[in-house]
Amino acid sequence: MSDWMEAAAQAEAVADNKQAAEELAEKRFDAVHSRAQAAGEPGSAVNTEEFRQWMAARGETDAAWGAWSTVMDAKPAA
Repeated sequence: MSDWMEAAAQAEAVADNKQAAEELAEKRFDAVHSRAQAAGEPGSAVNTEEFRQWMAARGETDAAWGAWSTVMDAKPAA
């Protein structure tokens, strides 16, 4: 059981870190999007590195929480 608890804690820590990185990437994109809106070109924000980084971070977050879910599903019976 302690091995599972260790794996669960590690998976959660990784997922939390990925979530935090995604939130930072989203904030960077929001700034780019705001500037694009102010310039009258809101759609141009999706053609930026900030958008690509945010989307990549979202994928990494989803994968990390998926890995966490797999660990949680493998919890040994008490």
